[in-house]
Amino acid sequence: MQHFATSIPPKDIALLQTVLEAWCRQKNMPRSEATKEAAVLISEYSRGVRSQIRLIDALAEREIH
Repeated sequence: MQHFATSIPPKDIALLQTVLEAWCRQKNMPRSEATKEAAVLISEYSRGVRSQIRLIDALAEREIH
């Protein structure tokens, strides 16, 4: 499991939660079961992605593969 040296600011946590919640609603998936999706979002965030669209695209790309 990855550990991050820096913390995620509250506004960015809200961004990640918003994207995850929207994804779960679209896929009719309980948020508690979206651990892989949450990991993708955190990974993308750590790479510098801050756009909702790019985060959603990352989830969609991982779903295909």
